[in-house]
Parts: sequence; structure tokens; C-alpha cells
Amino acid sequence: MGFFKKLTNWLGTPAPVANDIAQGIAGAMPNYEPKEVPTKDERKPAKSTKTKHTKASLNKMTKKQLEALGRKEFKLELDRRKTKAKLVTELLGTIKKAG
Repeated sequence: MGFFKKLTNWLGTPAPVANDIAQGIAGAMPNYEPKEVPTKDERKPAKSTKTKHTKASLNKMTKKQLEALGRKEFKLELDRRKTKAKLVTELLGTIKKAG
């Protein structure tokens, strides 16, 4: 067999495509075909990003994070010069009023 025939045979045959793990282990190439993207109507609704803030979860935050949370979610200006405990109690009071 000539060099060019070997080359065309080698280049001309498509590689096998793996459709599952067993075929992938056996040496087949993975399938990189793009999957269809669901239309806007078929998509699942996003989960609510609203989280419940507890005293324990607020105590894990820094003063800057507490201030940012108060501004972003509750339109509340916190004074970082106060102690963290006072900031947490003030923020918890606002959360209870809003909830």
C-alpha cells in the first residue's frame, strides 16, 4: 500500500463518537455537538434569591458587609463607628419590621 493511500485511509475515516462513559473508556471520542438551548418559555423559573437573615448569619458578616446589606436590601444607613453587636441588632429590627 502506498504512502498516499495510507494517508487518505487514515484521514478519511471518522473517529468513533462516545455516547456514554463505557464507550469513552473504550477509546471512542466524546461527542462535542452543541445541545439545543431551551427557548425562554421552556426554561424553569429562577429560584427566589431572597434569603432569611438570622442573628447567627449576621454575626458571621463583617461591619462592611452589614452596611452593604442594609443599603442594598433595606435602604438603611448603618454607622460603622458603632459596635458590630449594635449594628446586628439594628439590622435585625429592620428585618423584622420589613418581614
